Amino acid sequence: MRCRYCNIALAPLRSIVDGEFCCDHHRNAFHEQAAIPETPEPAAPVAPLATEPDISPALKMLRLKFPLQPPAAQEAAPIIAPPEAPAELSFSKAPELPSLKEALDPPAEDFEPLENTQRHDEFAAHRRQTPWQWIRASWHGAPHDLKLVTVVLPVLAALAVTGSFPKVPIQTVAPAEMAQVEKVVNEHWKNLNQTISNRAAISFADDFRSGLDAWESRANRTTNWSYDAAGFVRPGPLAIFKPTLDMVDYRFEFLGEIDQKAMGWVFRAQDLKNYYAMKFVIVKPGPLPLIDMVRYAVIDGKEGPHVHKPLPMTARSDMLYRVSIDVRGADFTVLAQGQVVDFWTDRRLPHGGVGFFANRGERARLRWVEVSHQYDALGRVCAYLAPYGIEGRNETFN
Repeated sequence: MRCRYCNIALAPLRSIVDGEFCCDHHRNAFHEQAAIPETPEPAAPVAPLATEPDISPALKMLRLKFPLQPPAAQEAAPIIAPPEAPAELSFSKAPELPSLKEALDPPAEDFEPLENTQRHDEFAAHRRQTPWQWIRASWHGAPHDLKLVTVVLPVLAALAVTGSFPKVPIQTVAPAEMAQVEKVVNEHWKNLNQTISNRAAISFADDFRSGLDAWESRANRTTNWSYDAAGFVRPGPLAIFKPTLDMVDYRFEFLGEIDQKAMGWVFRAQDLKNYYAMKFVIVKPGPLPLIDMVRYAVIDGKEGPHVHKPLPMTARSDMLYRVSIDVRGADFTVLAQGQVVDFWTDRRLPHGGVGFFANRGERARLRWVEVSHQYDALGRVCAYLAPYGIEGRNETFN
């Protein structure tokens, strides 16, 4: 149940006590309002209807619901005039509407930032140029080097095709002056060749497989040298490696083995009577023998004092010794298995080659020998550039 005054739902107890109202105040207000007689509103004057034949009842009801205004009221209604168009606008011709393509795909320049406007104007002006104007502008803006190449290349191509070159007069040089010039040039060229040759790398090697023709001995006694089944050579009387006789500074390296008692070699050998000699001598045989180094000089065929030193490394009875001797001026350094074992100074023999020997009761085996000088990168380049015909340069005997 709802209140008859405010139309809100009533609580169950309230509807029993107060009846149809939510409170006494609403009851009193409702009765007071009912006591006041309602004055009917004056009906609007209805204009006389013209006699219209056959008007439907629905139309009559609409006319009663929405009466027409009297003529006086219609004249009193303010008339709102449309705003006056600007004087400069003319409606004689309808403005052209953009096409669908322009509306959907507006030109790119409409969206360019302000800072790109100048560049866009330049590009548009560049597109409006004729081909000759474009060529002229490109030529003025090109670098000077490109202009020079563009001018010179056609000239050189024409000269290469036609084969005609301008003749340049040359003043005749007297024969004496020409000879002097040639002499100076030849001297400089000779000095340059000599400098390159002096710095060129030198390398001689022999593995004894092609015989002993490169070795010199007394009365051709290299015939006493022999070979074993493995290709090793067994030295006999002293023999010198002939390509090394004129060398001064070098690195002398070989691979050998002691078969019996000792293994000997020579260096700075000027001939068969003047050289430095050295040996590895077994002083105590066995599986781990004790080895002594013995060195001495032979001058005019006479042996000088012998210097004995123990080999400062562990040796075996079947050991292959890789021995290197660095000869630099008056200084000599001996290495065995890459380890320095002896060094000394002696100035008596300034140059000479290398060789091997075996005295009575001694026997050794040699696999290869190599003598090199200035064998670095620069030396190899100079050896490649050195003129041909120089004796004793980069030879291999095998």
